[in-house]
Amino acid sequence: MTAESWATALDRIEAELTAIEDAIDNGQPAPLPPEPNFPAEPIPVDLGPRAAALLERTRRLESRATEEIDGIRDALRALGGRRPPVATNTGRIVDVGA
Repeated sequence: MTAESWATALDRIEAELTAIEDAIDNGQPAPLPPEPNFPAEPIPVDLGPRAAALLERTRRLESRATEEIDGIRDALRALGGRRPPVATNTGRIVDVGA
C-alpha cells in the first residue's frame, strides 16, 4: 500500500508540474497548487529515483519562472524612466450637433 500511495502522490506532483509548464509556455498564470496530501509513511526506496527526477524538474521550473519574472521586472524598470508622449494639437474640435 505504501508504494501505491506514494506513486499516486508522485503522479499528482508530475501532473502539477506539467500544468505549470503549460501555463508558462502559454503566458497564462500558474494554476493554484492542490492541497498537499502525502502519505505518512517514508517513500519507498524504489520510488526514490522518480522523486529525485521530479525534484530536479521542479528546480528547473523554478529557475525558468525566476527568469520570466526577472525579464518582466527589467522591462518594467526600462519603462519607468520614460515619459509619456506630449499631447499634440490635432486640430480644432467641430461640434457637428450644434
